[in-house]
Amino acid sequence: MSELEKKIALIPPPELVQYVGGDFQKVGKEFIKHFIQIGSLKSNETVLDVGCGVGRMAVPLMNYLGDDGAYYGFDLFKDGITWCKNNISTARSNFHFEHVDIYNQFYNPEGKEDASQYKFPYEDDSFDFIFLTSVFTHLLPKELEHYVSEIVRVLKKDGSCFITFFLINPESSYYLNSGLSTLGFYHQIENCYVVNKDIPNFAVAYPEEDIRTLLNKHGLEVINQPHYGLWCGRNEYTSYQDIVLTKKASER
Repeated sequence: MSELEKKIALIPPPELVQYVGGDFQKVGKEFIKHFIQIGSLKSNETVLDVGCGVGRMAVPLMNYLGDDGAYYGFDLFKDGITWCKNNISTARSNFHFEHVDIYNQFYNPEGKEDASQYKFPYEDDSFDFIFLTSVFTHLLPKELEHYVSEIVRVLKKDGSCFITFFLINPESSYYLNSGLSTLGFYHQIENCYVVNKDIPNFAVAYPEEDIRTLLNKHGLEVINQPHYGLWCGRNEYTSYQDIVLTKKASER
């Protein structure tokens, strides 16, 4: 099989890609760049992809992580995990995928596990680098805080966590109130804002200060300023969502 044929073979079928949304190859390529340039991801690190979908980040990471590195991913999308196991793990034995039956009103309404109590299936202090792309943008406060506590548990001392959010701050509020945002976060639930109050997990935004406070409470230090995104209609942006890089506090 030629290199081109191998690349084509590692594009999931359209019905799987459609489930996770976005341009599979374009988004994957973009975020590998962000992981390296913003997150300082090294090729020999052990990484965790929380909400790995159908391998949108795993496929390009196959060409970056070496045999001395390792990839672990879990998701509630069973068909996506099956595809990843059959097409990625068979090519790279250090790439591991796990299906989790977590309830999500939008993505997995039949799920049996409660996201606010789910224990990640990994030992303490297992990972150098954890990333969550378009995960906290679908979690409500209780679920999000529990995930943060689990991230801290499985992250190694001085390990990094790369997270995307929809952050509410004075700038994004201005664009929201001006009607320029691509998403209308106009319904408040507890301390977060949602687009659809009937299906709140569809899209969730949080005040930036609340996120900083929560991360700090659990021992994740925000590194530098967030890399703000296009979602609210701002003119200068890094990606579509806001990117926050954190590091596990050494005293934890």
